[in-house]
Amino acid sequence: MVKTKKALTKFEISQLVGEELGFSVRSTEKVVSSLFKVMTDALNQGETLKIVRFGTFSPLLKKSRKGINPTTGHTIIIPARRTVSFRPSPLLKKRVNAQKGPQILQNRSG
Repeated sequence: MVKTKKALTKFEISQLVGEELGFSVRSTEKVVSSLFKVMTDALNQGETLKIVRFGTFSPLLKKSRKGINPTTGHTIIIPARRTVSFRPSPLLKKRVNAQKGPQILQNRSG
């Protein structure tokens, strides 16, 4: 079984940014929280968010659709919902794939 690393939290991001820039964790927490708020607000307003050399976040509206309850077999209507897609930049893909040695990542489904 492959051990997967835990997810990086917002607090840990704040710690890493603080170490990188020489600021306190408290001040970098405010910066990171503000950044995420600005990003969320832009996506809520329907704006596409492009971060050069990182990727593009795009808001999507998924239409309602029919689905089948696997337990009962009954047809149900899955309501329309809003979601976000992320498309990584070629540079981000290149950096992620430049890791030394093969890495096996566990899929969510498996």
